Amino acid sequence: MNDEQTRSWTDGLSAAKRVEAVALTVDEPRTANWIAAEAEVAHETATKYLTRLVDDGKLRSDTRGQQTIYELDPVGQYLVEMRELYDEHSPDELAASLEEINEQIRTWKTKYDVETANQLRASLGQIEDVTDERDRRQVAREWDHLTTRRRLVEDALRLYDRFPGERRSASA
Repeated sequence: MNDEQTRSWTDGLSAAKRVEAVALTVDEPRTANWIAAEAEVAHETATKYLTRLVDDGKLRSDTRGQQTIYELDPVGQYLVEMRELYDEHSPDELAASLEEINEQIRTWKTKYDVETANQLRASLGQIEDVTDERDRRQVAREWDHLTTRRRLVEDALRLYDRFPGERRSASA
């Protein structure tokens, strides 16, 4: 086994960076103990850095019984993503992205003869073909994602009106 294979993902990362890396990539709420184990840090260390991430608006915490769980703060994530779109794309690029999103959703509406992702999900009860059923579920998930993405792009475009001249250069 060579050095590359024996290296851990944690090599060279501080405890704070390891906790952040784990906490910001989980797809469901997790306890400090779980995050500590994944980040290879002590529980107290994880709790300290998780508290900072909550204070910074990157995570939110909730007490369930005796445990505190941590998960991504959806509002904080939304604002970060909207700011990234604003900083990294011109209004014309964002408008083109909106056109692509709208075209994809129109295509699904026509193909499946539905108006919403949930109507597409509801149609699963009428489908006999397992492959078609799987495809419809996947399209519904993608549709939900694009609907959220569309709102993000629209909000980023509104920032140009609200803060004219404030946009930082993408190279800055």
